[in-house]
Amino acid sequence: MVAHTFEVGLRGRFNTNIGGAKGQVDWNLGLFRTDLTDDILNVPSAIISSGFFKNIGNTRRQGIEAGIGYRDRKWQVSASYSLIDATFESPITLSSPNNPFADASGNIHVVPGDHLPGIPRNRLKLDVDYAITDRWTVGGNLLVESGQYFFGDASNQNPKLGGFYVVNLRCSYRIIGNVELFALVENLFDNKYATFGIYGDATATPLPGVAKPTDPRFISVAAPRAVYGGIRMKF
Repeated sequence: MVAHTFEVGLRGRFNTNIGGAKGQVDWNLGLFRTDLTDDILNVPSAIISSGFFKNIGNTRRQGIEAGIGYRDRKWQVSASYSLIDATFESPITLSSPNNPFADASGNIHVVPGDHLPGIPRNRLKLDVDYAITDRWTVGGNLLVESGQYFFGDASNQNPKLGGFYVVNLRCSYRIIGNVELFALVENLFDNKYATFGIYGDATATPLPGVAKPTDPRFISVAAPRAVYGGIRMKF
């Protein structure tokens, strides 16, 4: 497999004075394209929990990466965004026996322009931290991702795995020197979402309470709301 990458971008920094608070802004904007020859993809087989690697011809990943951040004595704020258009550039027939649109031989037929599975097109992340005092800081972040095609659906014939957003909070208090107390709240709104999806044989894995499962979609669900706390020491 050989990859050729082209990238161009700009980045900069400037100082601000908002309401008497001296701050600094950093920003970046980039465009990229990576063309891969004889790319390799993990392809599922008809045997449960197994698969194989296969050269799939040419693929392309191209898009935008952008970010901006601001910080002063009290605030640290940043935002980053990426758009990734990941596509097949060669026609190919792949094994996908559990895909509802597979042919009689258990294959799907990929054409140039179909999107690679497992890669969200859009990602957005926002981060905020505020120093209430020199010792006490609170903050959080927001992560947003758009949908992605299931592994085993390289021909893009089925609905995507849904996108999601998740909010996390954090708080820390420095007791002395390099010792601090911290608290984290992950998935604040207890959103139900999945981060990975693949097609599999639902009949080969017993499911309690489901006599004859028929849905071939297997997903990795995200963790529910969780709260952590503790003491942290830095050396």
